[in-house]
Amino acid sequence: MADFGITEVLALVGAGVSAAGTLAAGAAKKSAADYQAAQLDQQAKEETAAAQREAERAKKEKNFVLSRQQAVASASGLGALDETVVDLAGDIATQGAVNEGMIRYGGEERAKGRRAQAASARMEGKAAQTGSYFSAVGTLMDGVGSFAKDWNPTPYAAPSSGIYY
Repeated sequence: MADFGITEVLALVGAGVSAAGTLAAGAAKKSAADYQAAQLDQQAKEETAAAQREAERAKKEKNFVLSRQQAVASASGLGALDETVVDLAGDIATQGAVNEGMIRYGGEERAKGRRAQAASARMEGKAAQTGSYFSAVGTLMDGVGSFAKDWNPTPYAAPSSGIYY
């Protein structure tokens, strides 16, 4: 058996410290990824809210155009139920609804993208943390293996049966 010196003990302690550092690094990466994911989730909410505000602005603009059309039609002597006025109002209302829908759709798609990025960040953090577990175990096993090698430097030799051929 080998005589344990300070070098072997320090090597074993170093392996433990290295493993702890690996675990801490994995936890820090997961924490950073979780923070990034929370920021992306917040951005998704902001995208949705911004699209809702923009759609509301488009709706007000549509209503303003319809109101202006009625005022101009009245001032020109046409009635509110004149076929041309009604057709134009229908076109304006249709286009306004399409604009509102496209604005809301665009905002929701941008929000979906942010949420997907957040999910990806969470997965990366979890993978980094899981990887740190395996890396720490590998570091510990390497340290213990080196220690064991120094402890029993002679390899195991099978006993001889005494029979020679």
